[in-house]
Amino acid sequence: MQTTPKSTADMADSMAEPMGDTSVIQETEALSSFRTTRPDQGLDAGPITRAFMRVNVYIYSKPPKKVQKKLSKGALNVHIWLYERSQGRIGGKMGKLDALLLHTLGRKSGKERVVPVGYIYERGYFYAVAVPGHFDIPGGPKGLHPAWYLNLKATPEVTINIGREKIVALAETMSGSERDRIWAKYSEVLPFINEFQNRASRLLPVVRFTPKDMLPDTM
Repeated sequence: MQTTPKSTADMADSMAEPMGDTSVIQETEALSSFRTTRPDQGLDAGPITRAFMRVNVYIYSKPPKKVQKKLSKGALNVHIWLYERSQGRIGGKMGKLDALLLHTLGRKSGKERVVPVGYIYERGYFYAVAVPGHFDIPGGPKGLHPAWYLNLKATPEVTINIGREKIVALAETMSGSERDRIWAKYSEVLPFINEFQNRASRLLPVVRFTPKDMLPDTM
């Protein structure tokens, strides 16, 4: 039985909101202070990891200010520069996750955009989670999809840079049991991501990057 290859347009159509285990979506209250951050209940981790998670929950519990955005952008540019100059030897890790440089086409500007993204590799595919810039805030603004994910929805053909290698790939949002399986693997090595899901009103997208030479029409 021959599989009909997916076109770029088909892949774009598949970039809808992912469906999976919606029981992970929870109603949460707004944080009033650092003392109310308790993401570490039931977490099998030491005091340093627990403190790190509490600090991050507090930081991400409100939209970033202009100063934070400038600092984040500066740190991002340094990360990309070090990654490219060292061919991934520096900046090639995000905690326990490996990191790639994702090249997308800006949906508004039409210019190339580059961002480091933590990923999981499995059987030739690369998977990443589109994490918002801050949590959903009860009674306030919702955490928006990151710009790179919105770019993928507009143009799913991307380039991923891993070390010295550059790979042209097509991006697709996962759904159902496959989305949940990858989410479980991702959150196992990055437990903090569960707090983003706990404080989101929707399932966070899990994206699969398929190298073009693995697609049926190029095999």
